[in-house]
Amino acid sequence: MLSLLATALAASMATAHFTLDYPETRGFDEDKETQFCGGFATAATRQPFPLKGPVWINNHHKKATVDAFVSLSTDPQSFDDFNKTSNGTSIPHLTDFFQVSEGEACWNIDFTSLGLDLKNGSEVTLQVRFSGCSDLILLSDYQVPANETCNNDAAAGAQSNTSETGAGHDDNSHASSSAAPSATASQQGGASPILARSGALVVVAIAFAALF
Repeated sequence: MLSLLATALAASMATAHFTLDYPETRGFDEDKETQFCGGFATAATRQPFPLKGPVWINNHHKKATVDAFVSLSTDPQSFDDFNKTSNGTSIPHLTDFFQVSEGEACWNIDFTSLGLDLKNGSEVTLQVRFSGCSDLILLSDYQVPANETCNNDAAAGAQSNTSETGAGHDDNSHASSSAAPSATASQQGGASPILARSGALVVVAIAFAALF
C-alpha cells in the first residue's frame, strides 16, 4: 500500500488545488505547500473537534477523488507513519473513496468507528493530502458551529456520489480559507490510503486525485 501511494504522488502530472476550510489548517505558505503538513510544525494550541464531525473543503478542479486515512504517531514524518501501527496492525480507512465536483463539499468523519479507542481528550492532527495539517483535540461534548454542519454528506454512498454544498454552511464563515493549503494531485484517480498507529496522537490524511 505504501508503494502505491508513493508512486501515485511521484507520478503527479498536474496541479489540483483545494482548500481545507473546516477545521482550519496550521497555516499556508505557497513555497512550502508540497512539504509534509505544508511545512508547518504541530500547533501549540489544538482546535476542539468532536469525535464525530464534518470536514469542509473547496475543490478547485472539475472532479476530485477523496479518501481519508489515519495514523496514530506522536510525530509523523512520512507515509511510513500511515502504513500500520507500531506492532504491525493495519488500520481501517476513515472513509471510502468518493468523488467531489468543483466547489464546496463536506463529509462527516467518525473517529469512534475505527476501533482505535479514540475518546474525549485524544489529540488528533487532520491532514489533507500531505501538505496541510490541522491540530485538534477530540471532545465528546463539543458542538460544531451551526454554520459548519454537514447535511449533504459527499461521502455517503462512497465512490458514486458527487458533492453538494450542505445546507447550514455559511460561505462567509471561511474568510480565512485562503490560508488553507492547496496541493498537487495525480491525474490518475485515487492514491491508496496508507494507515498507521503509534502512540496517542492521531493524524488523519485525506488524499486527493484530480479527474479530467
